[in-house]
Amino acid sequence: MEDEKFEAISHPIRIKILEILSKKAMRFSELKRELSIESSGKLDFHLKKLKDLITIEDGKYVLTRDGYAALQAIYTIRRYGWQRRAYILNVIIYIIINILSAFKAFNIWLYLIFPASTIWIIFYSYWSIVKRGVFKRI
Repeated sequence: MEDEKFEAISHPIRIKILEILSKKAMRFSELKRELSIESSGKLDFHLKKLKDLITIEDGKYVLTRDGYAALQAIYTIRRYGWQRRAYILNVIIYIIINILSAFKAFNIWLYLIFPASTIWIIFYSYWSIVKRGVFKRI
């Protein structure tokens, strides 16, 4: 069931459908026009993929509770995804710089590079994990 929901939000058109329906309930034809989709079959295909996230009320498509939750998850991933990658990249660079510096110029590494880079990674870790909460579960 959860796999189906992830598959449902894996396509840009379906994400756009969720975003549109979060603002206003729409009929099939209105949604088709709003998305600039010419093929009714194509829109029908995407709506069927969203079957657990949308429903029809009074002839209009609306988001279900799960639909709103999926949209919130999409926004959260968009917001924090780059921050997680930036944090991981910083840790990798920290490790590489310290290893290379230790072998190339041990004294400079020991008294300058290691302390400065360690202070930076501690600060960046605190800021990323505690302040931004980038590793909190969605």
